[in-house]
Amino acid sequence: MRKYKHILAVVEPGSEKNTALTRALEIASFSPDTRITAMIAMYDFSAELTSVLDVQTQLDLKNKLVAAHEQMIEQAVGKLNAEHSDIDCKIVWQRSVTRAIVDEINAGDYDLLIKVADNHDLTKKLLYTPLDWKLLRYSPIPVIIAKEHSWTPGANILVAINFDDEDLNAQRLMNLRLLRHAQQISTLTGGTIHLVNAAVPITPSTLVEIPGFSPDLYSEAVYNQSSDKLVLFAKKHRIPESNCHICIGQPDDVIYHQAKKLNANFILIGNSARKGVVGNIIGNVCEQITDDVGCDIMVISKNLR
Repeated sequence: MRKYKHILAVVEPGSEKNTALTRALEIASFSPDTRITAMIAMYDFSAELTSVLDVQTQLDLKNKLVAAHEQMIEQAVGKLNAEHSDIDCKIVWQRSVTRAIVDEINAGDYDLLIKVADNHDLTKKLLYTPLDWKLLRYSPIPVIIAKEHSWTPGANILVAINFDDEDLNAQRLMNLRLLRHAQQISTLTGGTIHLVNAAVPITPSTLVEIPGFSPDLYSEAVYNQSSDKLVLFAKKHRIPESNCHICIGQPDDVIYHQAKKLNANFILIGNSARKGVVGNIIGNVCEQITDDVGCDIMVISKNLR
């Protein structure tokens, strides 16, 4: 069973709840040797008013801002009454929050990133890529997007299994990674693992033209094939067939409704890391459900280091 040895928790300036740090402490409480780094990525353009401030004044202003944020992290740790003593506080001065976090991950020995979920309306999503989405795409380690709710002991853990990847080796590896992390979360919370798979009945145009073709029969065949694969996967890893859920529909809809039905406390999903213009417009499945579900989501990218 894997263990999380070094967790990077992104602290939100001005937040009173500090959900990301709370999650990190909950995970670390089960493993005394787990290290936590609480990080704030910040930048203030007022420190670069070269036409008004001299270099030393700019430096003094920057140092004061950094010191204020260091104190903010220390107060956050103090409010949580953290018994875990191995917590480092780090302030990173960087214009791009995403770059600051990813650079910190690459420079360190982290194996888990935790960030509290942000709320984004549709207009904002169309105008720019939310920070959550950027981290899900570029983070080389698993990411937990934490919601402001308590972990319920014994609650359900939902793992989104995929059998549609053209690269069978990549598909198999991703499914195993998701399950291994789910087993770790299950060990920490005493939760029950459930598997879900979305059977997407995309009917090839060539079949539609065949006389006597039945879309319903085709959908049933797709459903049965997905069901057989999921049950076989579950048996190999000693998961009861009753904890396997096959649904016809798009992955984001299926995962959302199944999580709601099971009252899941945690969702694990793989990320295709779609980027560019297409990614900005339609996002990835994991990004589409991040704002909708009320539980924590762990996302594991194909680009995992």
